[in-house]
Amino acid sequence: MTFPGHNPHLFRWRSHGKNKTSADKTHLKNGDIDQWRKRVEMASEFAVSEVFSHKKSHSGTSSLAVPLQSSDQLGDHDDAYSEAQALLGDWLSSKLRLELEMDEEDDLMCSTEGRGPAALASPQPTTLNYDNFDDLYNCLAEEEEHIAVNTFLQDLMEQEVLDSGMMEELALDVGQTRKKFRDPVVTMEARHKQVRENRARREAERQRQQRESKAQQDAKEEAKRREREEETRKKQEARRQEEMVQQEMVRLRRQMEERRGLEQLVRQRERERVEGQRAAKSLWSAPTVSTKQKQQDTERKLYKEQKIQTMVHMSNLKCLQRNFSGWFSVVLDRRLRMGKAMALCDWKRKLRVWRAWQIVVWAGQKQREVVRTEEELRTKNRQCQLAVESDRRRLLRRCLNEWHLWCRMEREQRELLAQQQETRRKMAALINAASTGKLKTTATPAYQPIIAPPEASNQTETTEREGHYRSDTLTPDASAVYPDKMPLAHPTQAWQVTRRHVAPTAAELHGTRQRGEGSGPVCSKSTVSPGSRYENRHAAQQQIIMQQRKLLKEQQEQIVQLKEEQSMMGLELEMEKTAQVSQLLTQGGLRPKSHNLDPTEQRALRVTGEPDSQRTPPRKAVTRQTCPHPIITAMEARARQRTERRKEIEELKRKKEEEKLAEMKAAEAQRRLAEEEEKHKAAEKRREEKRLEREREEEKQRRLKRQQELMKQARQHYHQTLILRRGLAPWKRLIQLRQANIQLAEGHHNLVLLRRCTLGWQQSARQSLSEKEASADQLHQHFLLRRSLSCWKRCHPHHFSSLINLQLFC
Repeated sequence: MTFPGHNPHLFRWRSHGKNKTSADKTHLKNGDIDQWRKRVEMASEFAVSEVFSHKKSHSGTSSLAVPLQSSDQLGDHDDAYSEAQALLGDWLSSKLRLELEMDEEDDLMCSTEGRGPAALASPQPTTLNYDNFDDLYNCLAEEEEHIAVNTFLQDLMEQEVLDSGMMEELALDVGQTRKKFRDPVVTMEARHKQVRENRARREAERQRQQRESKAQQDAKEEAKRREREEETRKKQEARRQEEMVQQEMVRLRRQMEERRGLEQLVRQRERERVEGQRAAKSLWSAPTVSTKQKQQDTERKLYKEQKIQTMVHMSNLKCLQRNFSGWFSVVLDRRLRMGKAMALCDWKRKLRVWRAWQIVVWAGQKQREVVRTEEELRTKNRQCQLAVESDRRRLLRRCLNEWHLWCRMEREQRELLAQQQETRRKMAALINAASTGKLKTTATPAYQPIIAPPEASNQTETTEREGHYRSDTLTPDASAVYPDKMPLAHPTQAWQVTRRHVAPTAAELHGTRQRGEGSGPVCSKSTVSPGSRYENRHAAQQQIIMQQRKLLKEQQEQIVQLKEEQSMMGLELEMEKTAQVSQLLTQGGLRPKSHNLDPTEQRALRVTGEPDSQRTPPRKAVTRQTCPHPIITAMEARARQRTERRKEIEELKRKKEEEKLAEMKAAEAQRRLAEEEEKHKAAEKRREEKRLEREREEEKQRRLKRQQELMKQARQHYHQTLILRRGLAPWKRLIQLRQANIQLAEGHHNLVLLRRCTLGWQQSARQSLSEKEASADQLHQHFLLRRSLSCWKRCHPHHFSSLINLQLFC
């Protein structure tokens, strides 16, 4: 079952997307197919020999060699041969059709809807009638050429243009793009679904954040409202207490004024009564002794009663004053405590609010910094991916252009070799003609190309153009992959861009070829470092960011210095003001004491002036009378005692006022000292706050440095994990998976082949067995018929003789 001109490389089956460039694997594959073909031939010959075993001749040949001695045997052998050939042809056609469809799958998926019928009609010529071996061999030759082109492209892609890491990333990207471009509708639907899910997730997150912010804002407003209500309640309580104190003071003052008015009214009535008595006494100058004694007793009783009343009134006033002073001191103490408690509560609340606000501000700042760093990392990663993708596309485009140029050069070389062979053939024919003597007859046509060289040159130019045009459409695969004549629609999406949109035209290829021939070293220099431009741009961006951070730090330092200078100027102004106030107070305290004592002396004179005015009428009465009356003398003595007592009271009042002034001066000095101490404490507090602010700034700078170091370590770890988990490990897994898939495919293919062969052999064996059983049945029937016929023949004379005897006897 060997064909003439057999080539074992033609019947090679390969898996889609895995070009086996290794010579060992192809050799093993070819060996397996040859062994399988030998097993099929042996099985078919053995089946034929088993079917026609009853017609074998014992000639001493091997059991596998079937002697073809009759036309029946030749027909059976041809039938088995044609059946095996049909099976093998069907298998080869299915495999070749599968490979062609799988090779053209990428181009069919990337094609637009307008050229769908043309793209679907392109693989139809592959369904050939493989009974004709010329068509089969032409198709296999085209497939061999396509395999050679793919192997060359694989060799170009495996060249060390970039490092291993970039090649792994490119390989992964190629696999991903192939997977993506297999079914763009499914990928776009998945992307839209992912976008919708991300949008819904972001919307839910945004709504949740809005609800949280609204709840926080409501809580803050509720807290502020409660604080305002508390403050208003406290203010109302303080105002109510103040009003109550004022009302009590007004009531007490009114009562004191009423009592004072009553006392003055009693004194005035007493004075009028005394004056009336005196007038009556003056009128009645000669009263009796008994009446005088009675009058003296009554006056003494009245005096005692008046004295007792005054003492009682004075004690009541002293008790009232003592109670009022105690109540007022308690009220003042309570008010002072309440003020201190309110001030402490306000300070604590403000401190708590300040700390909460500071925590919120720090948290917001930290969140903004985290978001900003994430955005920077995201943009940097996106830029890196874009740069890598653009570099990969540029590299692929350059490789494609170089491959086009190489194909063009190869075509031209083939055409040049064909022309050289043609010229050699013509020269050989010319030499042969000259050697045989036939040159004279064909001399005139031989000189025609020499006479008309312009036409020949024109013909060569036209042939070159046709050759270029044919080279562009050499194979159906190349025309399917790079269709130059078909109109291309302008892509509206990124996934619609195919190789045809970036394929260079003939003029561009010619220009690039001329530039490559003219300036070869320049291109090599320009492609030394593909990622140098991106690295320089990244370094420039990092330098600009560092400069901006340095300027921002300098501006912050200048702002802090200006704030410190402003606070120092404010402290100096406050110190100057306090010094001026203290100087004015000291100047006011050095005034003479006579000025301070003038009001008290005037009050004393005003108080002591009253007895003189009161004393004037008795003096006039004494001058009028010739002899003083003892009552008058007693009254004068009592008046003198009253004046002395008044002077003593005034002296005591003056001393108390002096003591009060001294206490007030001491309190003022103490107040100044307290104010100075408070100012010193405030200055110390400001210095402490500045120191704490500086410490916080230093701590923030340390945190920033620590965060930068951690970000640097995280970036390094991220790159390492990318290299390990996204680079080497996936590549190893892909290689292992590829090997496992290859082994599985080989085992499955071998099982399918064995199953098909065994099924065919079993079917043929069953058919032969059924044929043998049919022939055996026919032979048995034939034997039965012959036996029955022979028996009938043997029995027939006896039956005939018996019939004759019966007739005779009848």
